[in-house]
Amino acid sequence: MLELLRQFGHDPDVRVLAGLVALDFVLGVSAAIKLGSFRLAYLADFLRADVLGKLVPYYGIWAVLHVVGDIQIAGIDTLEEASAAAIGLALAGSVLKSAKDLGIIPAATSDTVAGPDPTSPL
Repeated sequence: MLELLRQFGHDPDVRVLAGLVALDFVLGVSAAIKLGSFRLAYLADFLRADVLGKLVPYYGIWAVLHVVGDIQIAGIDTLEEASAAAIGLALAGSVLKSAKDLGIIPAATSDTVAGPDPTSPL
């Protein structure tokens, strides 16, 4: 189990996802402060939605696939990579929403691309 955790921490996809989580946290807190809507309870929501809701389940998928094997197409681990891509896109949408709230990207950006997280009470 410890070896799986070590490998998980060194996986490039995991590092990208962790970077997106960190960027989402920084931009989300900054946007909430700018908009005057910051609440400490939002930090718990962030941990629930992004860490417990995305990274922990991804670890479960990742660990199972590293133990039993993944389906490969053209040398690519399809289930692992598809899961990482789906989580990455969800995190990117949240980052874009915060960037939109901060005025970094145009306010006219579609909510389809940069809208609120449907699992968040915000």
